[in-house]
Amino acid sequence: MSALVLVGFATSCEQSSDGEATVDPAPAIGYHPCDDLPNEAIKEARIDARPPSRSDHESTSNFACMFTSHDPYYGITIAARGDTIEDIRRDDRFEVVNETEIGGRRAVVGLFLGGSCSVAVDIAPGVLDFDILYSEGSPEFTTANAACDQATKVATALAPYFPDHL
Repeated sequence: MSALVLVGFATSCEQSSDGEATVDPAPAIGYHPCDDLPNEAIKEARIDARPPSRSDHESTSNFACMFTSHDPYYGITIAARGDTIEDIRRDDRFEVVNETEIGGRRAVVGLFLGGSCSVAVDIAPGVLDFDILYSEGSPEFTTANAACDQATKVATALAPYFPDHL
């Protein structure tokens, strides 16, 4: 099975009046995919409903849940993050390959350095991110296109369960 990854992006940075760089804190995220996605949604997305692995980074407002699918066999990380779509577009480690709409919300599909495809759905104040690894040795996803297609399918299946606010 592919390894699971949590994608993180930098918070925005501005310059203060005295010339010093200041970092804007990440917005508070109250949504956690491990706690807030109902089991029926997980089943509809064809992801294993057994307890997922959690990855919480409160200092960066990044709450992730790593799920496994058994048909096909792969891992997917779903993360509520304090980054905006614009933050993601500006990140040099991320290559946007498609801009679309999922569940009536803006979304960007892109490749992240290290061999993963990410679908980031715009939900204020950040994004709900769906990330799948790919590699030539993977039993299921040997190309970026295959991983991106599956990440988009999962995000689309879960769209009716998206929160109004992260």
